[in-house]
Amino acid sequence: MVRLSIILLVFTMLPLCSASGKDLKFAVVPKYYSVFFEQSKHGCKDAATQIKGVECIYRGPEKASVRVQDQIISQLIDEGIDGIAVAVTQSKFLAENSIQKARNAGIPIVTYDSDFDVQTLGKYKKIRSTYIGTDNFQFGRALGEQLKIQRPNGGTLIIQTGRPDSPNLNLRIMGIRSALSGKQYNTPPGKMLLNDRGWTEVRDPFINFDQLSRAVKQMESVVQGRRLKADSFIAVGGWPQNDEALYRKMIAPFKEKLERKEMIVVMSDASDQQLVMLRDHLAHANIGQNPYEMGRQAILTLHNIVKNQDYDEFIHTPINLCTQENYSTCTQHNL
Repeated sequence: MVRLSIILLVFTMLPLCSASGKDLKFAVVPKYYSVFFEQSKHGCKDAATQIKGVECIYRGPEKASVRVQDQIISQLIDEGIDGIAVAVTQSKFLAENSIQKARNAGIPIVTYDSDFDVQTLGKYKKIRSTYIGTDNFQFGRALGEQLKIQRPNGGTLIIQTGRPDSPNLNLRIMGIRSALSGKQYNTPPGKMLLNDRGWTEVRDPFINFDQLSRAVKQMESVVQGRRLKADSFIAVGGWPQNDEALYRKMIAPFKEKLERKEMIVVMSDASDQQLVMLRDHLAHANIGQNPYEMGRQAILTLHNIVKNQDYDEFIHTPINLCTQENYSTCTQHNL
């Protein structure tokens, strides 16, 4: 039976016993290997150790590629996997290929971090059992609200995203635009800001296709302020900061500019290395997610599905609001 609910974090869990002697293998498939998704592996592994007879397999592309991700899912199916949690890279392609193969084989699918888009969910009924992760619209709103705190009278903005067809990222962009404009939009990613409550986007969002070096170069072009004239930058993912050395080298010449708030930088995610950069005033705010809990809940949910136990149709993991003032404690307080 499926329940509709939003959960809070529960970090304590008694060991569970599998109802049969059969070992169960569940896979967590990220978009690509990164600091962010590595935390979902730890959650997956920890949950598996607490359930007798369950193994976590963490496997994904080295770099973001829907075709490689699709091949990995197909390979897992061939290996006899019992359930799959996937961070969706591209809805249509996966739905028509490896996910269809999993459905035909009777293998349960849950999504985490990034769900299938609305069109795919409508076309393929019950394509997945559960979405586990951030409420992406509210996450975007939190990014926008932090920018408003830093620049209360409005300004000019550039947003950075990963892929133009990524459902979770488009919801975040819509959340940013809604927070800044006060408007409601019917479909993601909403409409570009044009003097909405004092906010204007000077160009379409940058698209980095999950390439870290490209993300850093795009951000550098904004903070330089030569060709692009904007006073605010929001990344709806943590790409520029995922390579700490590269980010520090890029942002160092502009630290005083950030200190004087000539440029406001609001970033997604709050890994340990990102919080150190926040401490060092290399950004103004970070909105953190909880990929560890996504991975943990993925294993628990897949186990419940296989054992015909109750599970939640939506599991929204908390977010953290991190600033230069609370960077040392912000991840201890979940919203």
